[in-house]
Amino acid sequence: MTRGEIRPAQAADIEPVCKLLHEQMSAKFSLDRWRRLMTYRWLDEKPDFGRVAFVDGRLVGFVGMVYANRVLDGRPHRVVNVCAWYLEKAYRKAGFGFELMRSAIADDTMSYTILTSSPRSVALLDAIGYRVLDDHRQLWAAKGASVEIKMERDLPSILGRIDGITRGMLRDHGGLPIHTILVSDNSGDCLVVFTVAKKREGVTYFDVLHLTNPSFFAARAQVIADGLLPRDQTAVLAVDTRLLQGNAHDGTAERLLVPRFYKSNTLQAEQIDNMYSELQLLDLKLD
Repeated sequence: MTRGEIRPAQAADIEPVCKLLHEQMSAKFSLDRWRRLMTYRWLDEKPDFGRVAFVDGRLVGFVGMVYANRVLDGRPHRVVNVCAWYLEKAYRKAGFGFELMRSAIADDTMSYTILTSSPRSVALLDAIGYRVLDDHRQLWAAKGASVEIKMERDLPSILGRIDGITRGMLRDHGGLPIHTILVSDNSGDCLVVFTVAKKREGVTYFDVLHLTNPSFFAARAQVIADGLLPRDQTAVLAVDTRLLQGNAHDGTAERLLVPRFYKSNTLQAEQIDNMYSELQLLDLKLD
């Protein structure tokens, strides 16, 4: 008789999980790269590292959980990025995968995000209570206009001009593959945190992960694109639509290949950014 077990992943599970993910999910990611999902530094006391699934004592599945304590709109929240969801093919039917994911999001006091997923998982995520976090992003290409805005790129200077919560966020992500600029003019400023990656058709995307002042950004996005984007390659400034928080803008909409998802009783979609996640830890493209 097959006996299955799903339980929280603990320290002793880290190496077997990394081996499973490396050998079965993606050999392109080294063991050390997978290990980053369990060794992130912004939370010393991690409740667990996700959920592990065993059948007759053998590890057959895992779903990662990257925990973060965030202060959003002045209130504390525990936000969990659910990621690296893998289950051996032989056990993907009969509800085992459903139970693995359900176990990961059982605590309704926390908010959960899935920023990367397969089209095959959409129906299951809907059935388990996830909602669409975003299904479009807005794009701006450089138009060659004169730049009438200041862009501070020096991190020490930026740290001296932002609030303590935002400063802590940047320090939490120190050494991870992100870029930061502080955009300003006479009326205000906006911190823009982004990644740079070449995607389909050779277009380089400057993907925004976090904005401190969405209204400022939305009103000046074209000017920011003109000052930020390189002119020797095809490039766009890209922002998930929710991060603009409904502010009017002149961007061009692009549908995401697969929506991003969330589950929360306390946060609205526009309050949730793309930080503290597998995107930074695994250095993933924001598709």
